[in-house]
Amino acid sequence: MRCIECEEIELARVRDQRPTQTLPIPYQAMDGFPAGRTPSHLTRRRLMQWGAAGAASIYAAKELGWEQIWESVAAAADAPEKKCVVMLYLAGGNDGLNIVLPSGGADYSAYVDARPFIHRGQGANAADGRVGSWQMPGPAGAALAFANVTVSGADNNGGTAGFDTLFGDGTGGPGSDLAVLPAVDAKKYTLSHFDNSDLWFEASADLNNKTGWLGRWIDRNGDANNPLQAVSLDTALSKAIRTQTMPVSAINSLPMTGFKPASSLPPSGSNNTPNWNAEIDKLTQVPVGAGNDYLARSRSTYGLTYKTSLLAGGAYAPPAGSYPTTTPTGTTLTTLSKRLQMAAHMIDVLGTQIITIHWGGFDTHTSQLINQDKQFKELSRALAAFQADLKTRLIDHRVMTLVFSEFGRRVKETPDSSVGANDAGTDHGAGGLMFALGTKVKGGFAADWPGCIPSKLVPPSPPNNPNQGNLQVPTDYRSVYMAVLRDWLGGIDPESLIDGGAIDPLHRGDGQTGLFKA
Repeated sequence: MRCIECEEIELARVRDQRPTQTLPIPYQAMDGFPAGRTPSHLTRRRLMQWGAAGAASIYAAKELGWEQIWESVAAAADAPEKKCVVMLYLAGGNDGLNIVLPSGGADYSAYVDARPFIHRGQGANAADGRVGSWQMPGPAGAALAFANVTVSGADNNGGTAGFDTLFGDGTGGPGSDLAVLPAVDAKKYTLSHFDNSDLWFEASADLNNKTGWLGRWIDRNGDANNPLQAVSLDTALSKAIRTQTMPVSAINSLPMTGFKPASSLPPSGSNNTPNWNAEIDKLTQVPVGAGNDYLARSRSTYGLTYKTSLLAGGAYAPPAGSYPTTTPTGTTLTTLSKRLQMAAHMIDVLGTQIITIHWGGFDTHTSQLINQDKQFKELSRALAAFQADLKTRLIDHRVMTLVFSEFGRRVKETPDSSVGANDAGTDHGAGGLMFALGTKVKGGFAADWPGCIPSKLVPPSPPNNPNQGNLQVPTDYRSVYMAVLRDWLGGIDPESLIDGGAIDPLHRGDGQTGLFKA
């Protein structure tokens, strides 16, 4: 069941501002401007001669010209070592306690008591179907564990990589690239999708301020001619990158999947049919007779379409451990996989610096295990594949990913009945789970764990109705944002971009300092 109060993803989108213009995205741009990056190569006629991969909806204070946009984009693609942020929003209020849970002791006992149907076991998955957990290594990591649906293994997330391989040894050194931040929220949180999501996207106490926390950074540090400097891979702009002056954009999809067969033909790879894209690519390589310029141009266009689809991941056979697909043996990427791979490609070839992705389905008042465990498996594998993709492109050292939801869930499951695990879920609660991921992220236990025994909940639960309260919120979400702005993105006066009073430094639960490696 999904919350009937609202569509959570819609709350993340800017709906009171319309795009100012539409920008075709040429195949040549997505291929890295192979003909050249001088102004003469970036005219509309030159760039569009091989067609467009898709279109961007631009949100800007003024209309921008074709040449000024693409000259700015080409310059951004050439700019060395720019730090980038990918922000993944899990819409609906993700239940972090069923991804990262207490590993033992009084906290684990309280967790099991509060969740008789949906709790995770300890160690390996049980024969009765109970999902187990993997205890985190490293300083202070022993207090928490990952649910097995998020760690690698055929019986776990089904892949060769997951949160365990990203977390590494938990020391924050090389290979320890996943920072776990339990119980993060606004200090004055609400349990309304509407209100709390606005807090997370805007990070402002000023009700008249509609710009996003990353949008304000772009306004201060961005390019007045480059709408692809910050992109929402969605149907509309994310509130997080809403600006006042600088151009930004939204791209719903870039359908660079190569060539699709007509409806009368089976898809590539099914029932021993050929790979239609590869067959067409063979045709593009057939020599053209002298003077047949139109045929030469057509074949070149087809060839560039196929090549770009490979670069962007549209028409490829995924190797083991790569991006999740819609079926175990298929080649069609899931929506999350497509967007993460597109994010990697845009950062790589277009110099995009900030990308937002919204992924829904996390408002699980009932039927939680049935609905969410599939998403947890996909999430862990997709993030691991994204990180591997960035490494293959040699850009992993300058990209960090933030994963968050607008709030968490209550410790106690609902309904409080004997209906069974197939019906149990959780209500809105405080203290959601955040992840920070990247080669330069200092992995490990990066925020305090408040505990979940009844006496530590807010408000403290009475003995006759234990576990009804929320997790305490030891970590202000603004502390995480400030670390990203100050220690990662940098720029002009990042401390002034977030208001709402004093912001405490991020306090790690493993005794280390900072969110990023030196």
